Amino acid sequence: MNIAGARNYAGHGSCAQKSIWHCIMMLSEFEAVPIKNTDFNEKDIIEGEKDFYDFMNNLYQLMYKNPEKYAIPTAPYDEYIKSEKFNKPVVKAHQNDGVECKLRNTFQQAIEFYPKYFYQLGFAAEGICRDTFSLIVNKAMYNNALGSLDNTYIYKENGQRIKALADMGIKVEEINDTCHISCKTAPKMFLGLWVLCSAPESKYKYMNYLRLDFKGYLRSMPEIEDVKFTMLKEHAECVDLILSLFANLNLKYKVKPLRSITTAHGLKVEYTLAGKNIFGFFAEPDYLALYIYFNDAKNITEMSRQLENNTELFQWFCDAFPERLCKCKSNRAVMFGNEKRRICGLSNRAEIVNPTADDAAKGIEIIKMFRGL
Repeated sequence: MNIAGARNYAGHGSCAQKSIWHCIMMLSEFEAVPIKNTDFNEKDIIEGEKDFYDFMNNLYQLMYKNPEKYAIPTAPYDEYIKSEKFNKPVVKAHQNDGVECKLRNTFQQAIEFYPKYFYQLGFAAEGICRDTFSLIVNKAMYNNALGSLDNTYIYKENGQRIKALADMGIKVEEINDTCHISCKTAPKMFLGLWVLCSAPESKYKYMNYLRLDFKGYLRSMPEIEDVKFTMLKEHAECVDLILSLFANLNLKYKVKPLRSITTAHGLKVEYTLAGKNIFGFFAEPDYLALYIYFNDAKNITEMSRQLENNTELFQWFCDAFPERLCKCKSNRAVMFGNEKRRICGLSNRAEIVNPTADDAAKGIEIIKMFRGL
């Protein structure tokens, strides 16, 4: 997780607003998917998908412009990270700041309330009214869905959040023992919600929902082009450059599923060859970390020895391994020339943050040497 990136909110007003912007940038490009349904025609379903996509996108835009109205706290976290209590000397070890974590979780849970609200309703629903396109939910199930959103840090303001949704056109009408939920501004949106919530079960189902990725209904895993859509152009080009090295190889990849699209939650992709991790990357809308895997700490030391006669490449290689002085069992000692350094041996990888084209070229050279390509 790129926690440091969550604290850099330049140009966004606050860390919470940057997190909302992050959600917007992580959304999939809209592409309608015609789903067969005996109760609704294809045209209505496609319009419903577009309605839900536009409603959620607009919701994030409004939250970004006016976080106070949507009960997104901005000041507590920003004030803390500027304080002396937070700005202590950096220790090269795994550290958790309980106060920072709590304050960050608070504004992120407030943001996440909105997509979770609709997701819970989608699963609780008994159906959709054919005439009004309103979502029909048993009253007890509706109350259970609301109760599941009462997180410790944010539950007191949930009433304000429901009101903010009402101002956007969401109406909850009680009829006997059911709740009929409709939207004046996006009448068919609950058909789109139904599509995402009724998708086949997979570890990417919730991630597809968060990203409003209707294409995910038809496939098992996001494609690399979907990941690149969330990235800066220069970062996507860097990934393409490295991928070109493996164009003729039987390379496989996997994408780690996401449970949130707020700041510090990015798309992690790993490429494997013959069952071993070769390289990968962690991508956010304004951040890219490129990983080169060596599978064992001993291989890192051996690789550094091979590079000692190439001063520029050797120094680049050394700089790609952050020092870690923690005492966890995965900590490992490696040698870079005469320098002994402790690194995280859990992944045994080089890490290049926001790589340039030159970094990509050097990374390719290293991979070729290490893998004998």
